[in-house]
Amino acid sequence: MADVEGSLGFVLQLQDMVTESAGGAVLAEAEDTGGGLTVSKSVLRKTSPVGWRDVFRIVAAVLALGMTPARSAAQNVPPAEAGKGVQILLLGTHGGPALTKQRSESATLLIVDGRPYLIDCGIGTMRRMLEAGVRSPTIGTIFITHNHPDHALGLVDVLANDYHYLDFAAPESGQEFNIYGPPQTPALVSAAYNFIRIPYAIFAAEPIGRNALFDPFRVHVIDHDGLVYQDDRIRVTAAENTHYQLLPAKDQAIMRSYSYRFETRYGAIVFTGDTGPSAAVEALAKGADVLISEVEDLKAIENAMRFETAANMNPLLAHMRMEHLPMKAVGELASEAKVKAVILDHFVGGLDGQRFLAGVKEYYSGPVFAGEDLARYCLAADTASRGNGSAAGTGARRLEPCH
Repeated sequence: MADVEGSLGFVLQLQDMVTESAGGAVLAEAEDTGGGLTVSKSVLRKTSPVGWRDVFRIVAAVLALGMTPARSAAQNVPPAEAGKGVQILLLGTHGGPALTKQRSESATLLIVDGRPYLIDCGIGTMRRMLEAGVRSPTIGTIFITHNHPDHALGLVDVLANDYHYLDFAAPESGQEFNIYGPPQTPALVSAAYNFIRIPYAIFAAEPIGRNALFDPFRVHVIDHDGLVYQDDRIRVTAAENTHYQLLPAKDQAIMRSYSYRFETRYGAIVFTGDTGPSAAVEALAKGADVLISEVEDLKAIENAMRFETAANMNPLLAHMRMEHLPMKAVGELASEAKVKAVILDHFVGGLDGQRFLAGVKEYYSGPVFAGEDLARYCLAADTASRGNGSAAGTGARRLEPCH
C-alpha cells in the first residue's frame, strides 16, 4: 500500500507543478537520493499548455529510467544484460500450477554477450525481472517450451510492460517482440494482446498517450525438431520431448512440448523444459556445458496423494511418473549425455533445493546447483575460441555463480 500511495503522490505532485503556474510550463526534475525520488521544479518561459497527457509522459519517462518512487534496493542492481559471456538468471524455479510465496513459476533469462533471451514465462516473471533490475523491453526474443500454466501464464504481464514502455507500441519505434513456441502459441499471444489492449484503449480514448493502438508481438510456431532459430549470438535447436506422451493422439498434433539447446560461442546450454525420460532429450543434451533440468521428488508426491481416491490419483500419478523427471532420472540423463554441469529448476514435490541436489548427485558426479529465484550463473568465456566465430569453442569452460 505504501508503494501505491508513494507512486500516486508522485504523479499528483507533478500535476500540481503543471497547474500552479498560469504563466508557463513547469519543469519537474527527478533525483534519486537513495531513499526514493525527490522532485524539484522551476518555472519556464510560457509554452504550450501542459495537461494530464504530458504528466503521463513525464512519469513514463522517469519510470523508464528505472527511477520509480520508493523503489527497493533490489532495483539498484546493474542491468542483467550488461557484459560479455553467458549469464543464466533464474527468474522462477517452482514447478506446478499452484503458486508459492517462496518461488515464482518457471522462467529463465539467458544473456549472451549482453543480449537477453527469455525461456518460459510463468506467473511472477515480471516481478522477478523488476527485482533483478531487468528491463523487459530489452528482451526481443522469447521461447516457450510448452503452454502449461506454470510456463506461460506470466507472459501477459511481460508483454503488457513492454507495451507501456513502447508508448502503446508506436509503429515508428520499429521495435517488435518475437515469441517462439509450440502450435498453440499464436492463440496464447493473441489472447494476451487482446487482454492488454482493453485497458490501454481507455488511455487512447482519453487520450492519455497515443490515441491509436498497435500490435508489436510476432509469433513463430515451432512444430518440428531441429534448427528453430539463429542469430549472431545463439543457435537454437529443438527436440520434442515426452511431457505430453499420455495425451490422446488427436491432441498431440497441436499440443506439443519441446526441449531446447542454445549454442553460443562460449558453450551449449540445454533446457529440458518439462519432460519424462526421453532419448531425444538425451541426444539434444549430449556434451552440453550446462543442463538446466526440471526435477521432482516422486516419493514425496506419492506420499502426498496416498489418501486420494484411485479415480483422482491414477491419472496424476501416471503423469508424474512418465511425464516428469525424478531425481534419479535427472542424474542418469546428465551422466549419459556427459554434460559438464547441471542446474536444477522447476522443483516439484518440495521447496528444499538441497534435498533435490543430494538426490541427483547419487547418479551424477559432476557439478550440480540447486536453483533459486534470482540466482545467477556465469559460463566463463573460452578465450581460445573468442573471435573465431565458432559456435561452442574448444577450450575449458566452467559454470559458477556470478560474482
